[in-house]
Order: sequence, then structure tokens, then C-alpha cells
Amino acid sequence: MKSIYKKVRFSPFFLMIIFLSLLSGLFKDVLSLFLIIIIHELGHVLISLLFKWKIQKIDITICGGFITYDDIIDKAFNQEIIISLAGFFFQFILYLITCLLFYLKVIDIKLFSLINRYNLSIFLFNVLPIYPLDGSKLLFVLYCMIMPYKKALKLINITSFISIFMVIIYFVIFNVKFEYSYIMIICFILIKIINFTKDIPYLFNKFLFQRYIYGTNSKKYKYINKNDLTLFERRKKHYFLIGKHYYDEKKVLAKRFD
Repeated sequence: MKSIYKKVRFSPFFLMIIFLSLLSGLFKDVLSLFLIIIIHELGHVLISLLFKWKIQKIDITICGGFITYDDIIDKAFNQEIIISLAGFFFQFILYLITCLLFYLKVIDIKLFSLINRYNLSIFLFNVLPIYPLDGSKLLFVLYCMIMPYKKALKLINITSFISIFMVIIYFVIFNVKFEYSYIMIICFILIKIINFTKDIPYLFNKFLFQRYIYGTNSKKYKYINKNDLTLFERRKKHYFLIGKHYYDEKKVLAKRFD
């Protein structure tokens, strides 16, 4: 765990929000928000370590924490789902702890309400199917289970753009006051989605290269009636029809990378 601490990075936007909040006299709000974010990410980190995923860095931003892994892309779907849900589960544990502390009169009703209000807000925010929030990760796993990897990348990207604009439209229709923190969060997410759009070709090529180097331990097979690498799916071994014969994916990928 000591090496994990060295991988934590705080974004300038997050530090700016903390600074502005402290100047506004919102110490309890800032402390509560920071506590929830840390506990949420702690859930992801502990389960990632349990599954022996290699954590490269942990970014703490105005939208929460985001973990970057230095590992293969084609991980087991059930592990991805459990890791994505771990943050929500740890938030639920925090809710139970605050209920217990309130029952024991360790904290008053104001602090109890404050922590749980932020806890619920972060929970609902992370459920949104917008990259790079946890909701998008769960939806992306679902996409990968039913369609080729590259198509799943493009679809989650489109879903993210549509979802963020729906949030903006909701703000406008219901006349929600645009505070500086909301504007910063929306801008931050839009930048993330745009960068993700640019990264799709790289991610797909990385996925193919890892499959060429490491192969797959999946026992599921798929026969593709043409030589089209964009039809590659996760957690499946492929055979491509070239001419009149089917060729193992290893041989097909060898022509691309050798």
C-alpha cells in the first residue's frame, strides 16, 4: 500500500476548488467531499489489488478519482464489473457508518445530513454513463460483451457526448444555477471525452497488439467470414476466413505486427 500513496496525483482544478471553498468558509463541506472521494477510490484500489491489477496512477480531480492501469486491456468482465461497483459499495459502507455515529450521538444532525447529501450526490453523479465515470465503465463492459471492441469504444464515446449534452439541457430547462464548480466539472468532462475520442485508434491498436503478444485464455471461439480486424471482440478467440480457409487470430495478427 505504501507504493500506492506515491501514485496519487491531485489535479490543479481539484486543488482550486478546495482553495475557493476554504476561502468561502466551507471547511466541513470540503472535508466531507474529500472524505467521500477518498473512500470511493479506496474501494476501487483495494479490489484492484485483490485481483492483482497493476495500478499506474490515481488522479484525484474535481469529478472524483480516476485510476489508470498499466495492464492488459482484455481483463475478465466480472473483475471489471466488481472493481467499478466497489466505489459505490464503499460509499454505502460510509453511509452505514454515519448512521451508526449519528445513532451514538458522535455527530449531530447537520453533519450527518451534510455527509449523506454529498455521498448521494457523488453516487448519482458517478452512475451517469459519461466517460470516465463509473457508469460509463459498467456500460462499456456491457457493450464489449455484445459487440466488437472497436465498436464498443465508439459507442461509449457517442453515449458520453449525448449524456453530457442532456445534462446541460437539463440545467437549462429547469433553470439550474450554473455555479463555477458546475462549469469546471462540465468543461473537465468534455476535455476527457474529446481526448478519449482521439485515443480510440490507439486503444484499438494496443488491444490488438496485446492479443498478438499475450493471446487469450478464453475458451469462447468466434469464426469471422472475412479478414476484418475491426470485428475483434474481447474474451473470445477468433478465426478469420481468408480465401477458402480459416486462420487463427495469431497468424492474422502476425501479418499486422511482424
